[in-house]
Amino acid sequence: MKSKNQFRSIVRGTLVLGLGAMLLAPSSASAMTKFQGGPLTNLNPAGDTVHIALSDFPASGGLYVLECLRTAVAGSLSKSCDTANQLWVSKDAGASVSPMGDVALKVTGTVAGTTCGTDLCAIFLTYDHTKPTDRTEDQSINIGFRPMAITVIKPTDAITASINNSPLSKSVPGTLAYRTPLTIKATSSSGLLLTIKSSTPDCTVVNNVITALKASGYCDFSITSAGNLSFQGLTSHYPFALTSGIQKIPAIKVKVASGQRSFLPVKSNFDNRILYTSTTPDICSIKRASVAGLKPGTCQITAEAPAQGILWGAASSTITVKIS
Repeated sequence: MKSKNQFRSIVRGTLVLGLGAMLLAPSSASAMTKFQGGPLTNLNPAGDTVHIALSDFPASGGLYVLECLRTAVAGSLSKSCDTANQLWVSKDAGASVSPMGDVALKVTGTVAGTTCGTDLCAIFLTYDHTKPTDRTEDQSINIGFRPMAITVIKPTDAITASINNSPLSKSVPGTLAYRTPLTIKATSSSGLLLTIKSSTPDCTVVNNVITALKASGYCDFSITSAGNLSFQGLTSHYPFALTSGIQKIPAIKVKVASGQRSFLPVKSNFDNRILYTSTTPDICSIKRASVAGLKPGTCQITAEAPAQGILWGAASSTITVKIS
């Protein structure tokens, strides 16, 4: 028994040599076999399947079914038909499909280097190798394709982002302390203006300045390039781990004359009230957020701001004031 591949070789050779120079497109009305199926129009040029049902199939012999240009001529089928995907429909062993089943023919919008469009290609049926000279089953069924989409491949835009000259990573989280604003600097290969957004409600972005509203958990920021005619758009995500804020007492530089009073900062960077204590009470005294010089000398002051849960830690500093 011949293999399926051997029969297909016979199919192709017989189609090329056995049909001579006759036009492979006579009226289908003269053929005994009845063709039904589809779709036959608006086919996908990238590849589609036409499902065919055949009735009144020949009592002896089988049929070849294949896609060709409508101008196909027997004897030159290798130049005008898709012989690689042709089907042998027969009851014989080794056939591609039985005439009693679904004859599923794969078609494409380009045959023999020619774009089919809506009016250049067809499905052809003809007797198989058992009746190579019998033209009574030759028939042509026109098919059409929708226009091919033109795909323009553009390079994807590239985004570079950093904070304080340190590159941001899309996989390793950065660190963002509570209410400690940081400015993201981002550029793209396209030169387009980039959009920075917070993907989570625990962080905000205003004019590329990111701020954490909590002291624990994670935030995610997205940077988007919309793309243009030369670059495909891109959105990159950058994670941040949230930590407690660092409370700071403003640097203090004051000069106080004996018998005079000077005011000190009232609050830390978290609007937390600063408590002042003089460790040299004979040289200076403290009243709320002010220092008074009592006599010439070096005044030493301790400044403290308490912690607030996990939001921020305590802060303290020692201030030296010259009393003249």
